[in-house]
Amino acid sequence: MADNREAVADTSCATVDNRAESTVLRRASYIAAIFLLVGATSRLAEVQLEYFQVEDLGQEFVVTWKARVEEDVYAYELTRRTALSNEQFIKVFAPEAHGTEKVYTFHDDQVYKSSSEQLDYRLEVVYTNGLREVISSKSINYTSTAIRRTWGSLKAMFQ
Repeated sequence: MADNREAVADTSCATVDNRAESTVLRRASYIAAIFLLVGATSRLAEVQLEYFQVEDLGQEFVVTWKARVEEDVYAYELTRRTALSNEQFIKVFAPEAHGTEKVYTFHDDQVYKSSSEQLDYRLEVVYTNGLREVISSKSINYTSTAIRRTWGSLKAMFQ
Protein backbone atom coordinates (compact mmCIF):
# COMPACT_ATOMS: atom_id res chain seq x y z
CA MET A 1 0.00 0.00 0.00
CA ALA A 2 2.88 2.37 0.80
CA ASP A 3 4.45 1.52 -2.56
CA ASN A 4 1.17 2.40 -4.27
CA ARG A 5 1.06 5.82 -2.57
CA GLU A 6 4.63 6.53 -3.61
CA ALA A 7 3.77 5.59 -7.21
CA VAL A 8 0.77 7.94 -7.18
CA ALA A 9 2.93 10.74 -5.70
CA ASP A 10 5.59 10.14 -8.36
CA THR A 11 2.95 10.25 -11.10
CA SER A 12 1.45 13.50 -9.83
CA CYS A 13 4.91 15.08 -9.62
CA ALA A 14 5.61 13.95 -13.16
CA THR A 15 2.29 15.47 -14.31
CA VAL A 16 3.14 18.80 -12.65
CA ASP A 17 6.61 18.72 -14.24
CA ASN A 18 5.08 17.98 -17.67
CA ARG A 19 2.60 20.87 -17.31
CA ALA A 20 5.36 23.28 -16.30
CA GLU A 21 7.54 22.11 -19.17
CA SER A 22 4.60 22.41 -21.58
CA THR A 23 3.90 25.97 -20.37
CA VAL A 24 7.54 26.97 -20.81
CA LEU A 25 7.62 25.50 -24.33
CA ARG A 26 4.38 27.29 -25.24
CA ARG A 27 5.72 30.63 -23.99
CA ALA A 28 8.95 30.11 -25.90
CA SER A 29 6.94 29.35 -29.03
CA TYR A 30 4.90 32.55 -28.60
CA ILE A 31 8.04 34.62 -28.11
CA ALA A 32 9.65 33.08 -31.19
CA ALA A 33 6.50 33.78 -33.24
CA ILE A 34 6.49 37.41 -32.11
CA PHE A 35 10.14 37.86 -33.11
CA LEU A 36 9.44 36.31 -36.50
CA LEU A 37 6.43 38.56 -37.02
CA VAL A 38 8.33 41.69 -36.01
CA GLY A 39 11.25 40.67 -38.20
CA ALA A 40 8.97 40.08 -41.19
CA THR A 41 7.15 43.42 -40.89
CA SER A 42 10.26 45.51 -40.32
CA ARG A 43 12.34 43.91 -43.03
CA LEU A 44 15.06 46.50 -43.56
CA ALA A 45 12.83 48.83 -45.55
CA GLU A 46 14.76 52.02 -46.03
CA VAL A 47 15.14 55.28 -47.85
CA GLN A 48 18.37 57.18 -48.28
CA LEU A 49 18.02 60.61 -49.81
CA GLU A 50 20.53 61.97 -52.25
CA TYR A 51 19.12 65.45 -51.53
CA PHE A 52 16.08 67.33 -50.20
CA GLN A 53 15.96 71.02 -51.03
CA VAL A 54 13.61 73.99 -51.03
CA GLU A 55 14.18 76.87 -53.46
CA ASP A 56 12.57 80.31 -53.28
CA LEU A 57 11.73 81.36 -56.85
CA GLY A 58 10.03 84.63 -55.95
CA GLN A 59 6.39 83.71 -56.57
CA GLU A 60 6.63 80.13 -55.37
CA PHE A 61 8.76 77.63 -53.53
CA VAL A 62 9.96 74.51 -55.33
CA VAL A 63 10.59 71.46 -53.18
CA THR A 64 12.66 68.69 -54.77
CA TRP A 65 14.18 65.46 -53.55
CA LYS A 66 15.82 62.41 -54.97
CA ALA A 67 16.27 59.04 -53.31
CA ARG A 68 19.54 57.17 -53.56
CA VAL A 69 17.94 54.04 -52.03
CA GLU A 70 14.19 53.39 -52.08
CA GLU A 71 13.31 49.93 -50.73
CA ASP A 72 9.72 48.89 -49.97
CA VAL A 73 8.44 52.47 -50.30
CA TYR A 74 4.77 52.95 -51.13
CA ALA A 75 4.62 56.76 -51.16
CA TYR A 76 5.94 60.01 -49.75
CA GLU A 77 4.06 62.74 -47.90
CA LEU A 78 5.27 66.31 -48.02
CA THR A 79 3.78 68.49 -45.31
CA ARG A 80 4.05 72.23 -44.66
CA ARG A 81 3.74 74.21 -41.44
CA THR A 82 3.16 77.96 -41.18
CA ALA A 83 1.87 80.26 -38.45
CA LEU A 84 -1.49 80.25 -40.26
CA SER A 85 -1.77 76.47 -39.96
CA ASN A 86 -1.73 76.81 -36.16
CA GLU A 87 1.73 75.27 -36.12
CA GLN A 88 0.28 72.01 -37.51
CA PHE A 89 1.85 70.22 -40.47
CA ILE A 90 -0.61 70.08 -43.38
CA LYS A 91 -0.21 67.56 -46.22
CA VAL A 92 0.46 69.41 -49.49
CA PHE A 93 1.80 66.66 -51.77
CA ALA A 94 1.67 62.84 -51.66
CA PRO A 95 3.29 61.17 -54.67
CA GLU A 96 3.54 57.41 -55.01
CA ALA A 97 7.09 56.08 -55.10
CA HIS A 98 8.52 55.85 -58.62
CA GLY A 99 12.06 54.69 -58.05
CA THR A 100 15.47 56.23 -57.65
CA GLU A 101 15.94 57.31 -61.26
CA LYS A 102 13.51 60.28 -61.09
CA VAL A 103 13.36 63.51 -59.08
CA TYR A 104 10.26 64.32 -57.01
CA THR A 105 9.14 67.95 -57.48
CA PHE A 106 6.44 70.08 -55.85
CA HIS A 107 5.66 73.70 -56.79
CA ASP A 108 4.14 75.54 -53.83
CA ASP A 109 2.50 78.77 -54.99
CA GLN A 110 0.11 79.12 -52.03
CA VAL A 111 2.65 80.33 -49.47
CA TYR A 112 3.08 83.91 -50.67
CA LYS A 113 -0.60 84.55 -50.13
CA SER A 114 -0.05 84.31 -46.39
CA SER A 115 1.73 86.64 -44.01
CA SER A 116 3.88 83.99 -42.36
CA GLU A 117 7.57 84.63 -41.96
CA GLN A 118 8.69 81.06 -41.38
CA LEU A 119 7.87 78.02 -43.39
CA ASP A 120 8.67 74.42 -42.50
CA TYR A 121 8.55 71.49 -44.91
CA ARG A 122 8.70 67.91 -43.67
CA LEU A 123 9.17 64.80 -45.82
CA GLU A 124 7.73 61.54 -44.57
CA VAL A 125 7.99 58.11 -46.20
CA VAL A 126 5.17 55.55 -46.14
CA TYR A 127 6.46 51.99 -46.45
CA THR A 128 4.55 49.12 -48.07
CA ASN A 129 3.96 47.56 -44.63
CA GLY A 130 2.17 50.74 -43.46
CA LEU A 131 4.95 52.08 -41.24
CA ARG A 132 5.86 55.77 -41.58
CA GLU A 133 9.08 57.65 -40.97
CA VAL A 134 10.06 61.32 -41.15
CA ILE A 135 13.21 61.37 -43.25
CA SER A 136 13.96 65.07 -43.75
CA SER A 137 12.80 68.61 -43.00
CA LYS A 138 13.73 72.16 -44.00
CA SER A 139 12.87 75.57 -42.57
CA ILE A 140 12.77 78.78 -44.62
CA ASN A 141 12.46 82.41 -43.54
CA TYR A 142 10.85 84.71 -46.10
CA THR A 143 8.84 87.88 -46.65
CA SER A 144 5.50 87.46 -48.36
CA THR A 145 4.67 89.32 -51.60
CA ALA A 146 1.93 91.25 -49.79
CA ILE A 147 4.55 92.84 -47.54
CA ARG A 148 6.89 93.40 -50.49
CA ARG A 149 4.12 95.13 -52.48
CA THR A 150 3.21 97.36 -49.53
CA TRP A 151 6.84 98.34 -48.97
CA GLY A 152 7.25 99.00 -52.69
CA SER A 153 4.14 101.21 -52.73
CA LEU A 154 5.35 103.21 -49.74
CA LYS A 155 8.76 103.68 -51.29
CA ALA A 156 7.21 104.85 -54.57
CA MET A 157 5.03 107.47 -52.78
CA PHE A 158 8.08 109.19 -51.29
CA GLN A 159 10.24 109.32 -54.40
